Amino acid sequence: MVLNTFTQYTPELMKYWGLDFKQASSFQSTIYLVLALPLPFVGKLLEKYPVKNLMMVGAIGTLVSLLIFANANSIGMMRLFTVLFPLFLSALGLLSCMYLINNWFLKYRGIATGVLLMASSVGPFWFAKILGKWIATVGWQKAALYEAILCGILIIVPVFFIKNHPKDVNGFADGIEGNLGGQPNIDAVAAKAHYKKAISSLNFYLVVIVTAVLWFCIGGLFVHHGLYLNGLNLDAKQIGAVSSLFFLCGLVGKLIFGFLSDKIDVKQMMLWSVFAMLLGCILLYLSVQNNSLMYFYAIVLGAGYSGTFTMIQLYALRLYSGPAYGSILGLLSFVDTLCLALGGLVFGIIRKNGTDYSSAFLLMVVLTIISLLATYFINKRTDKSVY
Repeated sequence: MVLNTFTQYTPELMKYWGLDFKQASSFQSTIYLVLALPLPFVGKLLEKYPVKNLMMVGAIGTLVSLLIFANANSIGMMRLFTVLFPLFLSALGLLSCMYLINNWFLKYRGIATGVLLMASSVGPFWFAKILGKWIATVGWQKAALYEAILCGILIIVPVFFIKNHPKDVNGFADGIEGNLGGQPNIDAVAAKAHYKKAISSLNFYLVVIVTAVLWFCIGGLFVHHGLYLNGLNLDAKQIGAVSSLFFLCGLVGKLIFGFLSDKIDVKQMMLWSVFAMLLGCILLYLSVQNNSLMYFYAIVLGAGYSGTFTMIQLYALRLYSGPAYGSILGLLSFVDTLCLALGGLVFGIIRKNGTDYSSAFLLMVVLTIISLLATYFINKRTDKSVY
């Protein structure tokens, strides 16, 4: 709800402080940049401490940071928010959630991951319209206060009910007797050996390239989506409607790709997800000159980006599940999130030096083609060996 709808605040922040495209988009880009930095350390902490403990710290810190945003009356307070919010989110977010998935699921990891990641679309889908109305009627600061109160409840309360591992309730992964899931006690020597083997392989760096490129495109889109729609002379409610459609299709895409990955080879599903994202990027590029394509790109790109988002997690889980899974996923997440931030910054520079977003969206098309080809190459190599 917060991370994926923050772009709706951007036009209001531009007016409030008289910022240009690059300055306004830097807030969200900073969030992504700071979010990346702690992830390798969070990955290692997950191998040493209960997931629930880290998530509780993150939940409380996230609420405090949202209250700072709601009361921001200076650029300095906004900068403080853009540091504290992602810092605490790193302990609460996808990395910790995927670690729980690894603990609790084995046979049904695909659908479990799809359902989990649906949440990142469910929140923005129903909240984008609400936030659009709040911003239009009561202003961005009061809207941010309402959001802080709502999110504080929705974040902190569920953390109390989290269980770290099936053994905590005398159960098994997938609910199937005998399935142990991720091991609750990690052997430090085995984890170190697993980590070294993974990061010394060519396939690991090819995976890094593929996911980094995709996250660069996703980051650029997320940071500038609201600005792009605002440039089409849409009001806050219309922007909310397009954003909701985008996240609705993202919701469906995550569930479908997750479900199919339990039945079809994860490598093939990864390839198809990148192809769907490519089609969406092409429609987005064409929509700059043809606004009638606005809803079509929201549908196709929403499903495509969410498919790649889901499959990247499952791809990493399939290749590197083991004693060092937390550390490996933390490293991958670090690189991906850095590229997420870089995408927002680069798109801001391109837009500032141009008349519209054509060049930025064309760059998305080119990079997604590169990622598609690289994914095909990785799939051929992993037929022989993960490493």
